[in-house]
Amino acid sequence: MKFTLAELAAAAAGKAEGVAVLSGVAVDSRNVKPGDLFVAIRGERADGHDFAAQAAARGALALLGERRPANLPAGFPAVLVARPVEALQKLAAALKRRMGFRLAAITGSVGKTTTKDFAAEILARRFKVDKTPGNQNSQIGFAMSICNLESDPEWMVGEMGLSEPGDLSKLSRAFEPDLAAILLVAAAHLQFFASVDAIADAKAEILEGLKLGGTVVANADDPRVEAIARRQTRRVVRFGLSAAADVTARDVALEADASRFLLRTPAGEAPVRLPLAGAHQVSNFLAASAIAFAVGLSPEDSAAAAASLRPAAHRGVWRRHSSGARLYDDAYNANPASMRAALATLAAQAPRRRIAVLGEMLELGPDEEMWHRETGAAAAKSADLLVCVGPRSRFLCEGAVAAGLSPDAVRYAASAEEAAALLAPLLSENDAVLFKASRGVGLERAVAALSGEA
Repeated sequence: MKFTLAELAAAAAGKAEGVAVLSGVAVDSRNVKPGDLFVAIRGERADGHDFAAQAAARGALALLGERRPANLPAGFPAVLVARPVEALQKLAAALKRRMGFRLAAITGSVGKTTTKDFAAEILARRFKVDKTPGNQNSQIGFAMSICNLESDPEWMVGEMGLSEPGDLSKLSRAFEPDLAAILLVAAAHLQFFASVDAIADAKAEILEGLKLGGTVVANADDPRVEAIARRQTRRVVRFGLSAAADVTARDVALEADASRFLLRTPAGEAPVRLPLAGAHQVSNFLAASAIAFAVGLSPEDSAAAAASLRPAAHRGVWRRHSSGARLYDDAYNANPASMRAALATLAAQAPRRRIAVLGEMLELGPDEEMWHRETGAAAAKSADLLVCVGPRSRFLCEGAVAAGLSPDAVRYAASAEEAAALLAPLLSENDAVLFKASRGVGLERAVAALSGEA
């Protein structure tokens, strides 16, 4: 997308020092492409201003920052403001208005990225669609996604995340979605929230910027989300297996690698084969289909798109060990709710031996020991062998043993690499192995080592 330094200055209420026509945005000097605007952000570990000269050397044509670094080339175009992140958001919001596309915004404690990908795939059957890449759902990432659009979409599907109260309010008010979907409220980021109810209040902030006449898509199976939905005076489309759902699934049959069901919406019904394992993927698909229904697509559109759906990297991808063991890579991130969903998927792999490799869950606050013990108890019902990774995961081990799993069926590893070394001689072709942990544990490294992709 092309924009000028003057447009940036106008959006940010700043002064343009120089002239530039820009084609994208970067906040990491290593990722700069020729033509980019480099946004210098002061963080806890590094100050982007210290890397502005490197960004210029890589082809950046202008700087958005708080100050002009001394080593920046003389006359290098810039807009200097007190709050660069806020200025970046204002630029992105202005570019969104200029392009005129509609926005479907998605939030939830689990499933955002997968539902976003599913919804974009379905909507693409009728519209020109773009989406936020990867998990760019933060105050910075969401704005960058818009500034870096290469197409001119009719719809953009984007996930909006939060780390603390107020995050979703800022994103929603800045980007004014036409549709806002709330997937699930669960224990996540409790280091920054007093309770799960407080997380629900924060998730509801996504509705603050919803356009007049916009649509709310809500999970009828989640009591907290349903409570948010009942407070709305706007149109609400509910999804789930609840009787209250508008978009639902009947006759659900879960298979080892897929699921089959009848998709029902107020516009009709269609049989679906979803080529992904787990009941949670059915829920993600129903959420995406509710978004599609809300903007005018048919259940046949959702069913036709289902065949081409694939999980995002490290979010439910099957790999192979040389022994023939099947490795279920769900290692991208974890909280108690997503752990339970992954363990249910593992349990459905019988009669294979089921092995759960579970790492610690981060940012759970003062009750982290309780959450780990509860997850360990769930693992005891789903796994024949449990490998726990990382210091906090000792509570997982203890919770599993307390729930009845034999101590001989529990192992501990200090790191992802140690877990891979422990497992390698134990695996056989009759095994199914789940890998799941918070991002910081890096369990994808264990999957890579065992699948030969390291």
